[in-house]
Amino acid sequence: MTKDREKFFSVEEEVALHPELLHKTSPKEEPPIAVERADGDYYQSVAFEPGVAGVREGLCLPGQSWPWTVAVLTTILCGLAGGLLAVPALFLKSQESWWRVLILVVFGPFAEETLKQSGMIFQLEKLPGTVRSGWQFFLAALLGAGVFSVLENLLYGHVYLRHLPPEQLAILMNYRWIACTALHIACTMISAMGLRRIWRDALRKGARCQISDAFPWFVVAVAIHGCYNLLMLLVQAFGK
Repeated sequence: MTKDREKFFSVEEEVALHPELLHKTSPKEEPPIAVERADGDYYQSVAFEPGVAGVREGLCLPGQSWPWTVAVLTTILCGLAGGLLAVPALFLKSQESWWRVLILVVFGPFAEETLKQSGMIFQLEKLPGTVRSGWQFFLAALLGAGVFSVLENLLYGHVYLRHLPPEQLAILMNYRWIACTALHIACTMISAMGLRRIWRDALRKGARCQISDAFPWFVVAVAIHGCYNLLMLLVQAFGK
């Protein structure tokens, strides 16, 4: 409290003792001094800056959220975009045996699982106000994995495996439509849980989301995907 306000509320300024002060107004409180943090940001009082209520370091809390229609539409578009952006990873090929194994077991799964979530990561970092509920992460994961799986199966059915006899191709594609689609959805849901967790932590702390904190969840998704591909390689090599 400033000295003027302390004097105003003191006994000397009591209206009951000094009626001539009846119409004297209270001096205004001075705005708080901005406090500089280590990273150079400034915190301002919500009482004097209502526009920053619930916003810390670029994170939009419910009070600063966008309308639900915009939020859901943005999630749908970002989920679909992530699935499309992951398609180029399907063209990672090599004639060298060891490189082929590394691509199928390590590089391919890493690229696919990361790119499938690229749309949601963009939304979380650049459009945080459109993320209003945790289920949006799973919606984006379902859409991204679904789009990627459909395009992958079409590519395999019409390009990579078209030389197979019709009966064998039908059996293999039926398997792919069920097993591979489920694999992609499951792995993307795992990484979505990681993104949802860091989002909830950021809301609780009032801080900006750190995408790197979701890395362990992506590692699990990549590991499961890579182990499945390795198993299929071993079945192909020793099952003949």
